[in-house]
Amino acid sequence: MSPAVDAAEVRRRTRELLAAYPPATTDRTDFLKARFDAGLAWVHYPVGLGGLDAPRSLQQAVDAELAAADAPDNDPRRIGIGLGMAAPTILGFGTDEQKRRFLRPLWVGEEVWCQLFSEPGAGSDLAALATRAVRDETGDWIVDGQKVWTSSAHLARWAILIARTDPDLPKHRGITYFICDMTDPGVEVRPLRQITGEAEFN
Repeated sequence: MSPAVDAAEVRRRTRELLAAYPPATTDRTDFLKARFDAGLAWVHYPVGLGGLDAPRSLQQAVDAELAAADAPDNDPRRIGIGLGMAAPTILGFGTDEQKRRFLRPLWVGEEVWCQLFSEPGAGSDLAALATRAVRDETGDWIVDGQKVWTSSAHLARWAILIARTDPDLPKHRGITYFICDMTDPGVEVRPLRQITGEAEFN
């Protein structure tokens, strides 16, 4: 973490952002992009990836300044899976290319993510999942299976997906975490209709 970044410095940077991009006259998406580029999206993330490599506690100072200015924010209901699950995993285990590709549009809300974990025959018991992934002759992974109770799948550009890649290992092992392209022609999203006629899940 950077010892030069403290609460006063974070507030100064936030006020500079607000001066350069007045919330009252700036498009919401443009403001969020500028906030990410200023390192004020999640201050504990690395510089260049939406953060300042600063203590996580300093995010409170950023949020307070932005709230006081009535600045636009992202919608956690729309991008909660991306923020809470995909982003930390990409930061911790992704390649540099993946971090640069995915984190900014994820945080800004330009690309929605969903979670492909639960299955019809397994529910949330991930050790019982039946979806398989095998490599083809080109080295690409071919995924075969079905997921259920997936919020926002119909809106998602990307998904975090788990599949069994080694069926010979014990059921709690041999499972791999993938980034799945929801626009792939092999992906079919079907709504689960509720008694109200609405479809919050897929």
